[in-house]
Amino acid sequence: MINRKNFIVRACLAGTFAALGVSAAHAADPVKIGYLIPLSGSAAAAIGKDMSRATHLAVKHINEAGGIKSLGGAKLELLESDTRGDPKVAITETERLITREKVPVLLGAFQSGVTFPATAVAEKYSVPWVVDLAAKADITERGYKYVFRGTQVPASSNAESMADFVAWAGKTTGKPAKSVAMVYENTDWGQDMANTLRKKFKEQGVEIVLDEGYPPNSPDLRPLVLKIKGRKPDVVTVTSYAADAVQLHKLLVQMKVDAMAYIGSAGGQIDSGFLPQVGKDVAKLVFTTNGWAGYESSITTPFAKKFWDEFKGAYKVEPNELSVSAYGSVWMIKDALERAGKAEPQAIRDALAKTSIKGTDLNKLLGYDIVIDEKGQNPLKRYVMQQITPTGEYRTIWPENLASKSYKMTWPAAKN
Repeated sequence: MINRKNFIVRACLAGTFAALGVSAAHAADPVKIGYLIPLSGSAAAAIGKDMSRATHLAVKHINEAGGIKSLGGAKLELLESDTRGDPKVAITETERLITREKVPVLLGAFQSGVTFPATAVAEKYSVPWVVDLAAKADITERGYKYVFRGTQVPASSNAESMADFVAWAGKTTGKPAKSVAMVYENTDWGQDMANTLRKKFKEQGVEIVLDEGYPPNSPDLRPLVLKIKGRKPDVVTVTSYAADAVQLHKLLVQMKVDAMAYIGSAGGQIDSGFLPQVGKDVAKLVFTTNGWAGYESSITTPFAKKFWDEFKGAYKVEPNELSVSAYGSVWMIKDALERAGKAEPQAIRDALAKTSIKGTDLNKLLGYDIVIDEKGQNPLKRYVMQQITPTGEYRTIWPENLASKSYKMTWPAAKN
């Protein structure tokens, strides 16, 4: 029974909420985000865990800063689902999150082969999906209206950066690479990378002496490395996730493949477990593309330092492109929710389509602005090239405007 005193209190609260433009019933309702990420069962699980950590940290920081202000301070609630790297699991979980959990927006799912079919489910139900890092071009080339990719670009851009760097390094040092061995996992990502690399190297006059895919998670890649050694390439490009990348790079050194450089493609080579597993003597021969320029270029504001310090303090590893991009994807959703003013799929979708985040502390951390074009893609994202130093640090060496001021590129890579 409501007495007169309680009635007056409730009436006052209702008036306050009305003045703020929100209803008392929904003022503190959390906004659910369906989050799909590989945490077990696949070669990408280690990367998935890194990204999950950053995603949860972004939710924590947003909630601590007052949540979604246009929704009366509503907090974000992450409903995380382990895809296990399996497209069938991702499809089932996407449908569950939409139909049973009633999430108004989805995030994920890192792997292209998983994200591609799962986003089709979101499109079917007209629920927006923010892609964190999946690079398959067709994810944003199907004419979909509910799929957005703000912190990643298609694999073609990554591959273009690899080939352009090889040409630049040769011209800059006077020691051009004349031949290349391309090895890559047989997945959507690996094939997309290979297709662009093949085209670019041919245009540049670099001879492709080996062009070979392999089954991911291969137990023994020694036969493949024997093939590489027999072709005597100047450069070896390696498109692999963590376990395969570790095995390949160790074998390249152990079997004395005498190349000018081993160049990774922002996959296993930037995984937080890569350096500890391969060791510094192997790592110092490695170059890799990266979607993030690193500490020197990016940790320049209190916002960025808070992210860096808390991530490193909690997990005892340094953030990388994967974690930074995951962190940025949550802030992209936050920005859309603020502008949408309601936690409804269509309103969020319409806000995401008009995303333009420029010149903010988030952009300084990421190293690029976020603008969504008619395909749902961010045309302003670019890749850098990094070299792992003899002391085990990633240092940006290209393009020149983002290059480290404290490190000079070694080309060819320093031999043991």
